[in-house]
Formats: sequence, structure tokens, C-alpha cells
Amino acid sequence: MKTPSRYLVPICLLFAMLGQAQNSDLFKLWPDSVLAKANTARSVSYLSEEEKEVIYYMNLCRMNPELFGKTYLKNYLSENKIKKDKYVKGLLSYLEGKEDMPVLKPSKDLTEAAEAHAKDMGNTGRTGHNSSNGTSFADRMNVFSEVYSGINENCNYGMEDGRDIVMDLLIDREVSNAGHRKNILDSEMRFVGVAIEPHKRFRFNCVQDFGGKKL
Repeated sequence: MKTPSRYLVPICLLFAMLGQAQNSDLFKLWPDSVLAKANTARSVSYLSEEEKEVIYYMNLCRMNPELFGKTYLKNYLSENKIKKDKYVKGLLSYLEGKEDMPVLKPSKDLTEAAEAHAKDMGNTGRTGHNSSNGTSFADRMNVFSEVYSGINENCNYGMEDGRDIVMDLLIDREVSNAGHRKNILDSEMRFVGVAIEPHKRFRFNCVQDFGGKKL
């Protein structure tokens, strides 16, 4: 599994960033123990630092959706001067009162599936969930039906930063059913694979494959 240098965010920089957030008044409601719990991919060798960051921010949102909206999301909107259009307002409303969810744990087989699709889309310049050879998402992921209780997938284009990817998928602009957001916040999903790869048309693409726990 690759860890390309152009994707790497030095671990010390990542934790310095998190430390600064923890020391600010805005993030005092997030104890170090909670931040550590969200970082389920910290010791995984097959993910790049940006891919680990994707999992980290998804977990923070799952662990306390309402608080995430009032802290990390609010700060991100302000920092990037993002207007509160109907999609942002919809996300803020969606997070209010939503119950906490279990963290997502990294999965090597789901990551390999995500990487294969991200490379396929990147090399061919395509988008969507079907492979370039016409294989459907259902057929592509059928191999995992005996391992996971269900499979969801998100695809994101044009971004390489883990936090930007997660925020963009949560806001889900121009997606009528907010399907990407719902996948991230699906309480039945317990495992995730993440891959960020170059894209022929959009510079980068990120694929997230989610799996539920088999009973």
C-alpha cells in the first residue's frame, strides 16, 4: 500500500495542529482522551497521513455530531469564509441532537478496494461508483458480502487535504439526498477504507468504503 510523499503530512505537524485546537477556547470541550479515541488509524502503516486524517475527522463527527457542528464545523466555515447556504444550514440542522455513534476502525481490505477504485477513476478521468470497465459498485464490492453486513461508498474529487475532503462530503452541496453525509454518519457502519489518489481531470480523488459489523 502506498504512502506517496505528496500526500504526507508529518505526524508531528498533525498533532501540533490538534494540540493548538485543544488549547483554544473553542475546543476545550474536546478532551485529549476523546481526540485520541478518534484517531483510530494512528498506528496503521498502509494509510498516508492525509488518509488517516480523513478517518480522524469522520470519527470526531460521529462521536459527538452536535458538538462537532458547534466547534470544528463552525470554525472551518469561518476560517474558509463559507457562507451558510441551504446545504450548510441543512448540515447544521442534521447534526443538532443527532446521537453519538461508534468510531470507524480502519480496514485493510476496504482500503485496498478504495485504492483500486480511486486509481481506476484517476487514471481514466472518470467519476462515480462504477468501474471504467462497466463493473457496477454492487458487483465490485460483492466479494465483501461475507465479511461485512453492508457496504457504502463515498467519492470526492478535487481535494487532497483530509479535513477538506470530510467537510465537503458532510456539506454535500448539490447532492439532493445528502448521501455522502449519511454514509459518514451511518451508525451501522463500523469499518472504513480510505484512498486518496491523483486524478486525470480533478487533480485528486478520494474514495471511502464503509462496512458494517457482521453479526
